[in-house]
Amino acid sequence: MQTGIVSYGTYIPKHRIDVQDIYKVWRNVTPEIFDRMSLRERAVLMPDEDSITLAVAAAQIALDRSGLKREQIGAVLFGSGTNPYATKPAATVVQDALGLRKDIIAYDIQFAGKSGTSAMITASAFVASGMADYVLAIGTDTLNRHFPPGTQMEYAASAGAFACIIGKDKLIAKLEGSVSYSSDLADYFRTEGERYIQLGGGWIGYVSSWGLLEHLAPAGERLFAKLNLDPKKDFNYVAIHQGNGIQPMMGAGKLGLDMFIVMPYVLTSYIGDCGSASSLIPLAHILDNANPDERILNLSYGWGSGSDALSFVTTKDIEARRPQKDLVMSQVEDKIMLDYGLATKYEYKYIRSPMMLTNYL
Repeated sequence: MQTGIVSYGTYIPKHRIDVQDIYKVWRNVTPEIFDRMSLRERAVLMPDEDSITLAVAAAQIALDRSGLKREQIGAVLFGSGTNPYATKPAATVVQDALGLRKDIIAYDIQFAGKSGTSAMITASAFVASGMADYVLAIGTDTLNRHFPPGTQMEYAASAGAFACIIGKDKLIAKLEGSVSYSSDLADYFRTEGERYIQLGGGWIGYVSSWGLLEHLAPAGERLFAKLNLDPKKDFNYVAIHQGNGIQPMMGAGKLGLDMFIVMPYVLTSYIGDCGSASSLIPLAHILDNANPDERILNLSYGWGSGSDALSFVTTKDIEARRPQKDLVMSQVEDKIMLDYGLATKYEYKYIRSPMMLTNYL
């Protein structure tokens, strides 16, 4: 059964910080690295924002664009590596916040930076099997709240959310096929009880991208073979994992992809590394502008553990249903700049207040 994307939405926090302001405090890298890694700004969370609130905002846009009634949604899959709760599910919070039915499937998926694409692949399987007609799949992360002050990752760690409704009709993009490739390498991780994510492989150079190349390339190669596609000829757009501006070039180069269909959709200089939304916000940016019968390659990466490769083909309905507001670039451009002191305060990196109703610290 053919499945695909019915509608989509994104949310990028409005508040941002210039990476130069972080550098002025710590001076822990050479300043030339920012141009090399295409890092200029990243998002800053407000005290009342987390991966759930970002997901709800993105999902609300996706629902509004779909034209579906709330009761038609049969499942909610919440993909994130930064759930604000250690044990409580986030999917049920999203379910209630959006006013969805109680008798639906709702659970969380955690696979670091590929949590969102894993949710989409699972959603497609639900629809294809008849378990649900429409599934809300989400990729959302708040990395900026989960890396400590003074680490190099603080320059890139950002936040954002992507949500889409997967169905079998009213499609704007058909899911042509997908491949997942997984193993276990010691990349970024956080063990139980730790406040911050640890950098297992460092931040800069081949070691920091070892896990990416070991997973993303095999996933892409297997997808090309499965669908009999030529990476040099058959794709119009590529939305690839972008923890920084170098990683898309490394991954695309390894797969033999044309950089002209990759680099226009690398957004790290505007919004940093959005975790499980890292490849999905660029996917939304592509969908904002794509024409019918164009093929999109989506490549995600979950730190040290795996990659998903998905191929979409846009339908004739994409033009008639093209959104007129809440476009990715309009969210990118709608911003308020903060200094490092306020950013650190809002991201709870100074102190933990006993009155704060949060699980972050």
